[in-house]
Amino acid sequence: MKSLPASLLLLFLPISSAKEPATQIEKVARYSSEAGQPFTIAVLPDTQFYCDTRLKLSAKWGNGDLRRYFYAQTKWVRDNQERLNIAFLVHEGDLVQADAPEEWAIARKAMSLLDGKVPYCMCLGNHDMGFEKADNKYGGNIGVNRTTLFNTYFPREKFAQRREFGGTLDPDRHDNSWYHFEAAGMKFLIVSLECKPRDKVLEWANQVVAQNPDHRVIVLTHAYMKADKSRNTGGMKAKGNTGEQTWQKFVRRHKNIFMVLCGHHTGEALRTDVGDHGNPVHQILCDYQHLHNGGESWLRYMIFDPAENKIRIHTYNPVLDKFKNGPSSRFNLAYPMGQSSASALN
Repeated sequence: MKSLPASLLLLFLPISSAKEPATQIEKVARYSSEAGQPFTIAVLPDTQFYCDTRLKLSAKWGNGDLRRYFYAQTKWVRDNQERLNIAFLVHEGDLVQADAPEEWAIARKAMSLLDGKVPYCMCLGNHDMGFEKADNKYGGNIGVNRTTLFNTYFPREKFAQRREFGGTLDPDRHDNSWYHFEAAGMKFLIVSLECKPRDKVLEWANQVVAQNPDHRVIVLTHAYMKADKSRNTGGMKAKGNTGEQTWQKFVRRHKNIFMVLCGHHTGEALRTDVGDHGNPVHQILCDYQHLHNGGESWLRYMIFDPAENKIRIHTYNPVLDKFKNGPSSRFNLAYPMGQSSASALN
């Protein structure tokens, strides 16, 4: 599949939607969803070193307790929700280092700063599951299977009460989920997939997207693409699909998928490929865990500007109060959001 320049436009056909009903809807501070109003989606890349209490690999940067950076990220997003009109936040996985209870407690405290203010969802990374002790230089292995404490600290029943909640693959688990929201007069859907999603997960995701053709879809998954722009082809002992297989079996098949967000591999990358229906799909990697202090709070936010039909990508550090301004850190993506694009989809 050949790559396209980001300037090409995305076209897809909206028809209907379906979502799982919630008996009790949690109240969340509302962003402006008025048609034509710019809005923002915040992106948290791998936060594993901020929660590194079991293996203590973060000790190489000093005392090893870096949780303050995780707290700073979500606090900044919460405090800037109105200024940036933040409609949603996604976490790209590897919330924690080695699936330990105290690590998940840190992650829960950090993410809970958003509760009632900014809707959010998360995907599981290889560090979030399958830890086993081992006699190696790390003191253990990660991602050897799919056992995880994620569902204990981020239970499905908590998120099922939120108006943005769509559903999950497993009625008792939160591992693979989908969320939806409206912004600037448009409907969006985020489908969150486990690390190296299994075939049954991709089959479920295909159904979710097909049943919501009037939603513009972002795919959130942990290990999908490398910094050299090649789609991930391995890693993690637990069996599942690589990034390339996920593209072939799922992403390329749907006209309303326009973006994939991922972490796992350190660095930044962007590639744009054409789906089976002629729709450009922007695939974006960001992961800063290799930087000082495990990333030191670097995050991303994406401003959707309907008037300009552009998505403006910013990479920002709330602790240092500085931006990355290189070509892979700050860039624009062409994406049709105006009335003319909407009418062309019918």
